Amino acid sequence: MDLLRACLTSFLFLVTSFSTTAFAQAETREALADSQPQRISGLSYQLTLSLSDKPEFSAVSKIEFDLADTQHPLNLALEQAQVHSFNINGHKIYPNYDGTHFKLNPRLLSSGSNTIEISYSGTLATKNGGLNRFVDPSDNQVYLYSDFNDSNANQVLPQFAQPSLKASYQLSVSAPKSWTVMTTMRETEIVEKGEFNLWSFPTSPELNAHQLPLYAGAFQVWQDETPALNLRLISRQSMKETIDAAQWLSVTQSQLTDFTERFGADYPYQKYDQIITPFNSSTPNQIIVSAGVTSFNEIAIPDSSTVTETAKKDLLSDISYGIAWQWLNGLTRDYGSQNGVLTQEPILDSLAIYMTAQSLAATGEFPQVWRQFYQDKTRLAYEPDSLLNSYKNVENKALSDPIKGAAMLKQLAHQFGNQAFKKALTSLLQSQAQHPITLSHFITTLEAGTKRDLSDIKASWATKVEVNSIKASFSCTDNRITSFSLLQSPSNNTHAQFKQQKVTLGLYTKGRNQLHRNLDVAVTYQGAKTDINRLIGVRCPDLVFPNEHDWGYVKVVLDEKSANTAKLELNKVQDPFLKSMLWQTLWESVLKGELPLDTYLGTVFINLPQEQDKDVLAQVLQTLIQSKSYLELMQPTHISYANRALKGLAQMSLRKTMFYQGNSALQQLWFNAYIQFSNNPQALDHLIQLIEGSTKINGLALDQNSRWNIIRQINRYDHIKSKNLLLAEQKKDDSKSGVNSSTAALVSRPEANIKRRWLTRIQSDERLDDLTLDTVISHLYPEEQKQLSAATSELRMESLSELDNRKAAAFMQRYAHYLIPTQCDYSGIANLEKALDQYSISRVQAADKPALSSVTYNSLLKAHQEEVRCVVIKERLLTKSES
Repeated sequence: MDLLRACLTSFLFLVTSFSTTAFAQAETREALADSQPQRISGLSYQLTLSLSDKPEFSAVSKIEFDLADTQHPLNLALEQAQVHSFNINGHKIYPNYDGTHFKLNPRLLSSGSNTIEISYSGTLATKNGGLNRFVDPSDNQVYLYSDFNDSNANQVLPQFAQPSLKASYQLSVSAPKSWTVMTTMRETEIVEKGEFNLWSFPTSPELNAHQLPLYAGAFQVWQDETPALNLRLISRQSMKETIDAAQWLSVTQSQLTDFTERFGADYPYQKYDQIITPFNSSTPNQIIVSAGVTSFNEIAIPDSSTVTETAKKDLLSDISYGIAWQWLNGLTRDYGSQNGVLTQEPILDSLAIYMTAQSLAATGEFPQVWRQFYQDKTRLAYEPDSLLNSYKNVENKALSDPIKGAAMLKQLAHQFGNQAFKKALTSLLQSQAQHPITLSHFITTLEAGTKRDLSDIKASWATKVEVNSIKASFSCTDNRITSFSLLQSPSNNTHAQFKQQKVTLGLYTKGRNQLHRNLDVAVTYQGAKTDINRLIGVRCPDLVFPNEHDWGYVKVVLDEKSANTAKLELNKVQDPFLKSMLWQTLWESVLKGELPLDTYLGTVFINLPQEQDKDVLAQVLQTLIQSKSYLELMQPTHISYANRALKGLAQMSLRKTMFYQGNSALQQLWFNAYIQFSNNPQALDHLIQLIEGSTKINGLALDQNSRWNIIRQINRYDHIKSKNLLLAEQKKDDSKSGVNSSTAALVSRPEANIKRRWLTRIQSDERLDDLTLDTVISHLYPEEQKQLSAATSELRMESLSELDNRKAAAFMQRYAHYLIPTQCDYSGIANLEKALDQYSISRVQAADKPALSSVTYNSLLKAHQEEVRCVVIKERLLTKSES
């Protein structure tokens, strides 16, 4: 049970992938949906599918449904199929088919029951084809993996173009004898048919297209022997030696038992299959959940022979997340939203994230679960709120944010108790709701279970997405509290919306070697001001943190006394969770322009060298890397201070690298930071001495990754030896990762011809692999290369709309994140506001111009937000701070 003892709730990459594809899928749904109201019910698909090790397939699909009226045609989607026969209600016809849709003549349909039967054939795609074909390069075995959604399921089976429409599926699949075939239901019969087997499956429950799994191939199958549930683990044959199947199945069985209790409902399907699938760059989701099956991307699966503790922890989190989703699969899943309001979005992703963390925390073996939840969820969920308020026209675009929903659900569980929360969740599962589950709907169910009037809570939580802030206000006499209040401030003063939340107040006083917690008390606040009279007479604190343990979905603003204590005494905080929240609170005050950046860096120089917790250290170092970006982007303003500050950060990082020769984790964190802060000649010279071997740091192993990081840094800052060292390292390391690292170093060089050549390549239709695109786009214009960036900034803005119409959403997310021009001045703000106005929905509709996709428009918003932040930070830098 080593795997069960290790856990991590850092699902960030996973959730980001779900969120990113949600944008693109939502837009696709709009394009495919019939314009008329839903007219179809009682829908069932009976599919007979013939597969082989060749790319071609053939099928017969029988579709039965009830139709409300015959006044309008129906559209039936089937992508690029060769149609052999087409029957409607027993009449063989020549279909009206354009290669994408059948347009069904209403005169051939009946009000009531109808039957359509289609015989057709087609070719399987290697990626993004609904049913993807993969040939294992190690042994040439063929595997088919489904990744159905509402826009690609019709590449294999006909689908009515109404995304919310559920249907039952009954499959019969002919496949080579050596293959195993899997779908939602377990096979009832396997009959030999010459060189093939015919797999028969019973009728499934009603599903949306994206909930239907289909896998086929010569898989390695591990079967759990426990009779309680038909549980299997599946991989391709060439992967079987790298997987500890017994441990995986044991953990899965334990988590299935836990979630059965946690959801208050039995596992909803007859069996559970977990399948490990090859990486596909077009569907980079780490996990794909369908009814009765969860697929895991091989790229995230640790090799059982060389697995690290961190990899084990990540894997357990992924297994738990996939299991949690199985209970939620039966509920309607729809990503529709309006005006950025969370009530228009389902909370199923949010529930899966929160329930996974709750399950792992309940074991008592994982004390860092909620701290990781804060670091990887709550604090990141605040970003969309500031984005929503960063520009006047943002209401025209919606954001999908399951992380935010998970943080809100956490607060509801604390406010009303886990039993009431569980009862509401169980009620939702039992209702098998036929409409999208929203936060408002969940609170209504919670209201019924608690028999309390929650209309005020519903109004404040389910109609506004903005995160508010709270601040302690207190006075003391003779070292005793005489008054204590919590002040709530809405993030949007134009539409002030106060929330009711339950939080924990932490009161601390200074000691010789630590800050002592004097009191830890749970309180509920609401409105602009909440008096906490129970604290009158308590010892006067030196620091108050009004959201200890991260119960509330709320930002903290430190009162003046607490802020001053934190700046000087943060290293004396013993609890890493509180320390993480204090650092984040100080950093957010920098981003809002309340705390000067130089004051924050002063706090870092005082407190960070004593930090022993690697997660807290990594968190703060990341803010220092962001600080470096701001300091370089705002140059030539404050150039003298920037040079001194960055030199100081480099020297501090080098000292700590040398100090931690006996702690490899902390030493590597500090050394990675030292490389990134090295931008002056002395530091660059030292990096070159390290890579050449003329000097060394005790305890530090300069691995290949560190060598490439150094090569990239010295090329970015154009050291005289950088080109020769790049060529030499290329000869030493010609691996795929080495080629990618050399590309990063090359494009980072401050040379205009390199920049223009690569910009032309990535904007063209040249087929570059995703790894190369990621590398080039993210390293093309470092912050200090402002003039080189300015040389192509106009071109990048002018081509944004054209690229958005031509390129895929995944490309545009990468491109727009890094290549929308910013320059940290008012001119840059004006340019971005002009673009935001140009592509706002109201302007586009009025002028009949094409709109940007949600992905690209939101990237514009983020760029605008960052430009405003940078200007605010620049103007606040070196001004008189709080005293």
